Amino acid sequence: MKKTLLFLLVACFTISVSAQYENSKIKGPRLKRVEAHPGDMGDYSGGVIGQKMYNGVEVGITWYDAQTINYGNIMPRVFLYDDGSIGASWTGSGPDATPDRGIGYNYYDGTEWGTPDPHVGPDDRHGTTCYAPWGENGEIACTYQYIAGESPIHFFRRDVKGEGDWIQSQAVGPEGVSLVWQSMATSGENHEYIHLLAYTYDEPVQGQENALLYYRSNDGGETWDPDGVIIDGLGEDDIVSINALSYTFSNSVGSNIAFTYGFDEWGGWVFKSPDNGDTWERITVMESPFDPFDPPESTNVFGLGIGSSAVALDSDAKAHVVFPRMLQGWDGGTWGYYPLNSDGLIYWNEDMEPLDTTIISSMDLENLEDGGYLCGYIFGYDPSVGVEIPDGQPSYASAMCGYPVISIDAQNNMFIASSNIAPDYSNGTYLYRHIIANSSFDGGATWNGMIDINDDIQYIFSECAFPAMAPVVDNTIYFLFQEDATPGTFEWPNQQPEAEENHMLMVSIPKSVFVGIDENEAMLDFELSDLYPNPAHSSVTFNVSLDNIAHVNVQLVNMIGQSVQTLNMGQLTQGDKRISLDVSSLPSGIYHVIVNVDGQTASRKLVVD
Repeated sequence: MKKTLLFLLVACFTISVSAQYENSKIKGPRLKRVEAHPGDMGDYSGGVIGQKMYNGVEVGITWYDAQTINYGNIMPRVFLYDDGSIGASWTGSGPDATPDRGIGYNYYDGTEWGTPDPHVGPDDRHGTTCYAPWGENGEIACTYQYIAGESPIHFFRRDVKGEGDWIQSQAVGPEGVSLVWQSMATSGENHEYIHLLAYTYDEPVQGQENALLYYRSNDGGETWDPDGVIIDGLGEDDIVSINALSYTFSNSVGSNIAFTYGFDEWGGWVFKSPDNGDTWERITVMESPFDPFDPPESTNVFGLGIGSSAVALDSDAKAHVVFPRMLQGWDGGTWGYYPLNSDGLIYWNEDMEPLDTTIISSMDLENLEDGGYLCGYIFGYDPSVGVEIPDGQPSYASAMCGYPVISIDAQNNMFIASSNIAPDYSNGTYLYRHIIANSSFDGGATWNGMIDINDDIQYIFSECAFPAMAPVVDNTIYFLFQEDATPGTFEWPNQQPEAEENHMLMVSIPKSVFVGIDENEAMLDFELSDLYPNPAHSSVTFNVSLDNIAHVNVQLVNMIGQSVQTLNMGQLTQGDKRISLDVSSLPSGIYHVIVNVDGQTASRKLVVD
């Protein structure tokens, strides 16, 4: 069990944190469907994908290293267009704030990335970046500019993505009220509707110290209708004061759009609109036993969220949500949480019952596992031993599985990612974080297995955080994240000793790595047969038919992304090759046989009984 709990006291939306960092040991989840532990199966030789697939392309740099405030959400920042081009944005700045904080941007035209723009628009200090498609072939980005009592949200749009000058417009709040920490998305047949959620600051609005206002425009942000309204379910009768950046938009499906709110000590909800924002339905995802208008004095430690979440709509406009599990409690009327003792990434969809603290509080994650709510956790260590958390380990004021994102393709295949503590990687003082991905191809009923996309020599001494993912996926999954050499951030909560250059990296991973069977296998230069027998007990056999002379490598991978057996067959001649693998010593469970032929991959799922 844990030696001690790390306890951070949190007060109001700005969050002042006092903490005593002591050595802390967590014990990992013993999921029933993952029987193998690292160390049981010989040498660890990497995750599911090969080294050439791990390499990230640098699309920009930033010296401002907090891509979201506090424990907030990563807003929509990457979009993959039907023609294969990609727009990407981040919150960027140059060394010594030259240029100052603002929208960093780059564009991939289907062949190569352009020269990054470190600051779209005027050079004044801005913050919180969002990006989305706009119009038939355009793009739009937004940011806020804090000016006491009159902060607007600035929009920058172009009729043709990647080309021309940016056209500027803005949204403003009520008199004397600033708008900050916004989320933006677009919907409609041609992404003509712009949706904006903006956090109010400086003056109360309609009985709330900080409110969440909704805006909509169909003319590029020149006019707004609704123009700063509070959606039913988010007003003074429901919530005392809005938590900053505890909201984020989904992808759109036709006229359907959704956003999450909360996932903190008061509960968590999805707000969904079928008509481009004319009407909204509030759907409860996570229930809290506590009344925001009458908070308790003291409680036991319980499990809820941390104020971070992500939502995506499938082709039927059904909402799918992921959020980190956070252990927390009340002490003397103050809410506190345990970021370095809170493992687990939680999944929910509209066919499921709302979650409650009984399910989330289970220390070994079994309740979440049994209910089908668990989609991620910390891995890369022996759960019977646990993970030693160093004194002063940076927490980002987030959970061990932080800043989740989710994306769904046209076939309703789901992909998720989060920034997780990586026990196998350390700079000698603190543990690093890596981007961990997972996928489901049956609507969240089962998960294909976690993949560390930073499990490569390129990232041995890398802190990888703040993932973003393209909301529309083809046969490749695109991950944007921030990478530098030091755990934690220099910006709030100030857990790096000095500012340093951070790299915004884009990693692309073929869908076949996740699904096990490439939808475009007909285009490969080889053919992989089915496995026989399957399920297998002692051995499994399959054929690889080569069109040409090629180098062949075979990996057997378990459900947590570990290579448990590798067969390097060298250069083979053209024709059919019969291959057998000995699985007699493997624990029962689900594995993937992955065949790599001159850089092309195909795989099959294997059940060992």
